[in-house]
Amino acid sequence: MEEKNIKYLVAIHRAMNLTFLRYKKLKAFFANDWQKVWEANIRDLQASEIDTPAITNFLKSREKISPEKEIELLEKCGAKVLVYGEKDYPKTLKNLYSPPVLLFCRGEILPTDFPSISVVGSRKLSHYGKRAIEKIVGEISREKITIVSGLALGADFQAHRVALNNGARTIAVLGSGIDNISPRTHENFAGKFLAENKGAILSEYLPGTEIRPENFPVRNRIVAGLSRAVIVIEAAMKSGSLITAELAVNQGKEVFAVPGEIFAKNSSGTNHIIWKGQASPALSGHQILEDLGMKNFAEKKEAQNLIPTTDIENQVLTLFEDDKMAINDLFRKSDLPQSVISSTLAILEIKGLVKNLGNQVYAKIF
Repeated sequence: MEEKNIKYLVAIHRAMNLTFLRYKKLKAFFANDWQKVWEANIRDLQASEIDTPAITNFLKSREKISPEKEIELLEKCGAKVLVYGEKDYPKTLKNLYSPPVLLFCRGEILPTDFPSISVVGSRKLSHYGKRAIEKIVGEISREKITIVSGLALGADFQAHRVALNNGARTIAVLGSGIDNISPRTHENFAGKFLAENKGAILSEYLPGTEIRPENFPVRNRIVAGLSRAVIVIEAAMKSGSLITAELAVNQGKEVFAVPGEIFAKNSSGTNHIIWKGQASPALSGHQILEDLGMKNFAEKKEAQNLIPTTDIENQVLTLFEDDKMAINDLFRKSDLPQSVISSTLAILEIKGLVKNLGNQVYAKIF
């Protein structure tokens, strides 16, 4: 998208909170010309069929907002804008029920960051939880799999730290403005891995956005959405980590939880979701990778670089809108004969690029 269009899109987001539904309606009515949206009168805005509160807030706020200033604020904190549907926007988020229209990114998200694995857990991590992260995240990270978390105290920070210490990249998703790392004590840590090009920081919140408790459940859908699976290290019964786990289940992602002592408050939530069948026990990183079809990931990835895929194989791989899809959905998306898709999936499975999950559902591994 042209820089001119982006600055107006960001300013519109500041003025009205550009939800996915509002974005779709405005994009269709104004033919993706966001300067026209910015300059629109009330009649045109009403004709676009966006809701009245959005129009009211937009017209009231527009006079106080400068599109140029919005871009300056982003540049000041080293952030760029990822727009839904554009090339750099993470494909794994496109199928969320309400995906973020704009993502603000510090650092770089690489194609090799996917498939990634998310790690969540208690901010008051026990010694047992720390040992679990060292083992589980350490084993996963040594396979060069990117770890996603929220850069908060406790499990989040430890997951990022262990990932980097074991040679993996990491992505942090904030529940605050992209310019506001919380707690402040993590700013140096974040600055270091960004400077070394070992990860990225994402937020759907504009610079200057205050930290509010209600932001974090919203943030959690991105943490779950970015990843192939979510691992819950420790969680009490009313922990926000269980919200992330539930979102992951609703998104069709795999969830793993570390079982714990039945008398430990921090393990009551993880034990509960294992008992309810909402999560598989997380006993080691190796076990999780085997369950996901990602065992020996680094070795397979290196081998695949030496064995290029054919044009037909690439066509089939691009059909995957999400990490996993039913074969009938793949048939519907392609003009290729069904027999060609089926035989190509078999070859891709041999190459380790997809996994047959059973019931005619396939997971894209790379």
